[in-house]
Amino acid sequence: MDRREFMQGAAAGTAAIGASPATDRRFGPDLTHLMSRNTLASGALSNSPANLRAWIKSPDQFKPGVLMPAMNVSDSDLDQLVAYLITLK
Repeated sequence: MDRREFMQGAAAGTAAIGASPATDRRFGPDLTHLMSRNTLASGALSNSPANLRAWIKSPDQFKPGVLMPAMNVSDSDLDQLVAYLITLK
């Protein structure tokens, strides 16, 4: 997965990466420097690829009442999404 594919997917409406088309319509965080952060989900999890994957798959498990919906993507697509997101330093 690359930036273009991310921008075309469901996540584009929830998050931004730098100056992107998703910036104007997002309600989630700016992911530009995602992997430079120590934590995910406002401190609910330490920041690691495994925790990022788990958070995307089931955010409510880690932060009940969270506004972020579960992405409901296949394991393969989730692996590709995480592989892209961990490049955001």
